[in-house]
Amino acid sequence: MDKRQKILIVDDSKLNRDILKEILGETYNYLEAENGNQAIQMIGDNLGIDLMLLDINMPQMNGFEVLEIMKRSQCIVEIPVIMISSEDAVDTMRKAYELGITDYITRPFDAVIVKKRVLNTLGLYANQKHLINVVYDQVYEKEENNNIMIRILGNVLGSRNSESRDHILHIKTATEMMLRQLVKVTDAYPLTEADIVLITTASSIHDIGKIRIPEEILNKPGRLTDEEFKIMKTHSELGAAIIKDMDFPQDHPLSMYSCFVESDICTK
Repeated sequence: MDKRQKILIVDDSKLNRDILKEILGETYNYLEAENGNQAIQMIGDNLGIDLMLLDINMPQMNGFEVLEIMKRSQCIVEIPVIMISSEDAVDTMRKAYELGITDYITRPFDAVIVKKRVLNTLGLYANQKHLINVVYDQVYEKEENNNIMIRILGNVLGSRNSESRDHILHIKTATEMMLRQLVKVTDAYPLTEADIVLITTASSIHDIGKIRIPEEILNKPGRLTDEEFKIMKTHSELGAAIIKDMDFPQDHPLSMYSCFVESDICTK
């Protein structure tokens, strides 16, 4: 498998494309486009492009039009662009930078400058992608750990109450779905992604207080008496008390959301 970084050269002149490939050498893997339409098609094909060298003046679709499409689709964030042109007017360069390019190279080419700027840009974005992947892995691991803990909690409660094992996961899923729908239909509750994650996680322990409900009531096969039902309803207050007795900051968002989920008598 070819592990070389992939550079897309977009220029209507074959001579210019060949010159750039000659300057950069065999270090990279190259794709070529004769115009902006071809370039956009290649980006859409998700070919794993690491860098684009983009000419301004081309038939069918010029470089600025390519940049505008890339900016609207947000792919300019993923694919760095070095603009190539014989124009060195300040207005032209300013427009290109405003559309999101990383660097600007003028013709005739200086081999040292071209190689250095390509190397620097690829290095910068490779480091950025690495950091993003590290953060993603950490977030994924944290989420996976949360899910494991929720399953453990479900099994603990399920050992006393047969309904709790799946019920916890169902409530967690339903809570997340409702919160996301709520954000879509109204701005009355300005919930952030962090809020949604916290409330969803907190919902997973909404039945934790049942661990203090007598087993003969919790697992009674028949209808509960009025007195037994009254005791059963106290599980939310018991759960809130468990959380409040835990040895961690009570003003932590997860603690407050958990307390709120358990019982509306708690101070949020």
